[in-house]
Amino acid sequence: MNKIKIAIVEDEIIIAKTIVLALEKLGYECIGTAGKYNEAITMIAQKTPDLVLLDINLGTKKDGIDLAFEIKERFNTPIIFLTANSDPATITRAKEINPLAFLVKPFSQHDLFSAIEIGWNNFNTIANAEANPPKHIVVKVGTTFEKVVLDDIAYLKNDHHYFDIHLTSGKKIVVRYTTSQMIALLPTKQFVKINRSYIVNVQKITKIEAKSAHISELKLLISKEIKEELLLRM
Repeated sequence: MNKIKIAIVEDEIIIAKTIVLALEKLGYECIGTAGKYNEAITMIAQKTPDLVLLDINLGTKKDGIDLAFEIKERFNTPIIFLTANSDPATITRAKEINPLAFLVKPFSQHDLFSAIEIGWNNFNTIANAEANPPKHIVVKVGTTFEKVVLDDIAYLKNDHHYFDIHLTSGKKIVVRYTTSQMIALLPTKQFVKINRSYIVNVQKITKIEAKSAHISELKLLISKEIKEELLLRM
């Protein structure tokens, strides 16, 4: 059985080394550690871990939750948060990422093992389901529930606490969902979050330019990384 490859993002060197030793004793493969935002992105891009253990407090303006958003957008790598802060505000922000687990320091080796094993199992269960994605989703519209065929969706636009689901027929369905809730509903092979406001059905993209993607007459700005991802999926 292949070992789970794990990256550690922790700005306190002693804690990072302690976690590395614990992972090795538990039979996992630690592929590297990083203590800063940019170092973490470079490490993950180069070493492609299966899982990231990510400290929320990195001692910088952008914290671990900010980093987690970028990791999810660019690499879709599952995350387990490590933190000394379990206050409601921090937990609310962290929930937006849909982490595999949330470990509060100090935690034991047993706690670490349980979080990794249960989280990794759940992640793979979802991944296997996505290999045979559903043909439709059911969304709550006001006080009722409506079935929406996935192939009928052109794109989704985030409007604060709401999403506008734009169908190829021209119809628009307005639902009250967070970004993480909406992404969890959609098969990742078919739908991509291309910027903060838009999730698109890759099958409906008609043209890709240097810095934009087109769905019929709609032109949406994209980054270089998103452009490359879209080209691979089309």
